[in-house]
Amino acid sequence: MKIIFDFDHTLFSAKQFYFALKEAFFKLGVKEKLFQETFEKSKGKGRDYKPYRQFKLVIKLKPKISLKRLKETFDKILKKAPKFLYPDTIWFLKRWRKKAKLILLSYGEEKFQRDKIKASKIEKYFQKRVKITRDIDKVKPFKKFFQKKEKLIFIEDNPTALSEAKKIFPNVVTVRINRGEGKYTKEPNNPQIDFSIKNLKELDKILNSL
Repeated sequence: MKIIFDFDHTLFSAKQFYFALKEAFFKLGVKEKLFQETFEKSKGKGRDYKPYRQFKLVIKLKPKISLKRLKETFDKILKKAPKFLYPDTIWFLKRWRKKAKLILLSYGEEKFQRDKIKASKIEKYFQKRVKITRDIDKVKPFKKFFQKKEKLIFIEDNPTALSEAKKIFPNVVTVRINRGEGKYTKEPNNPQIDFSIKNLKELDKILNSL
């Protein structure tokens, strides 16, 4: 059995990371409005945050702010990544690492996502099975890395990604996790979702019943 996890809003609170970064940048002179605007603009045409693009946007508008200090401050917040994991994340990964193959399939900008995952210190639970994709609905990596006959459990906060996976592999067990954070939190479940949960303790019960 393979258990496929999303990262942000599933295992890791991107919301907590965002607020910690915003607070740290505020101390450097980056006011809230400027932070929010440059954060969103850094995404460009895609929907994934690019920190180093944000730094440049801030400096362009506020030349007196030190680029070096922005980078150093960002790195300090990134090192705190384990604190932004949800309380049940490590508990679950330790519990299931020997019972199933754990796979991390995360959407985002390659370098930032890998740095964030590495800093969170959870790579060891996935035994190098960490995939980063720029396909927000994860169709391409599903077709590339998995087989239809495999027993797959897919945990994700994006309901569309789950429904798309179900279209490709009808037998995949789709689990929508809603932590109350992220842009999908108010989106309703769709008929392709097998289970809906709020935390990983609920997932543990589901897996034990399958």
